[in-house]
Amino acid sequence: MENPLDDATTPLLRVRLSNKSLSRVWDRRNEIPQGTSLKRFRARRMTLRKLVAANLREHLGIYLLASVSNAFLTTSQYLAVSAAAASYLPVDPGTSALITSYGRGPGIVLALLLNSFVFQGILAVLVVTLALSAIVKAGWRWAYAFSAVTVSGFVGYWLGAKFLVILEWISTLQNNRVDSSTEYTSLFWFGLAATTCYLAMILVLRKSYGNLSERRLVVKDSPQAQN
Repeated sequence: MENPLDDATTPLLRVRLSNKSLSRVWDRRNEIPQGTSLKRFRARRMTLRKLVAANLREHLGIYLLASVSNAFLTTSQYLAVSAAAASYLPVDPGTSALITSYGRGPGIVLALLLNSFVFQGILAVLVVTLALSAIVKAGWRWAYAFSAVTVSGFVGYWLGAKFLVILEWISTLQNNRVDSSTEYTSLFWFGLAATTCYLAMILVLRKSYGNLSERRLVVKDSPQAQN
């Protein structure tokens, strides 16, 4: 003979078991996204490190080429300013004060070094910004292209302004009937070398953008980025 209590308690047990099973499934579903998101975060962090490390050499090359191009024109500027100071022609007050304190040669060198430090500082900030724009998640193409144009524009403007300053010094020497053939020749060759380094810097920028695009595609299609 069947017990009526069994028929009454069976639905309750089934409801409790079903609730427990649903809660376990729900907990497992909640755990999966957390683990997956953590893995994706770690994979993304590793891929960003690889992107920065892969472009490090190219960004250092950009900084080095821009610095060398500025150094070439700075050498030509030193020759022109030194010839003007040797001929007792007026120079700017800052350079004149350094010449009075340290002598003609060291004073001119210090004045040009202080000017170069400004260039190096601004260039370093722009190159670091360029490197960081490579790891932007959304819109990295526009960010990297804008940073690259900013770097090339700044270096080109600085070199052009320095070239005009040297030409002005050579013109001053010629107007005062001072032999400026050596300074003019040095400006030609150092200017040619600076232009070559500047064009090489632009080529490295273009190459860096192309390589970054390829690495981005590889990272996007990699299993680590998809999992």
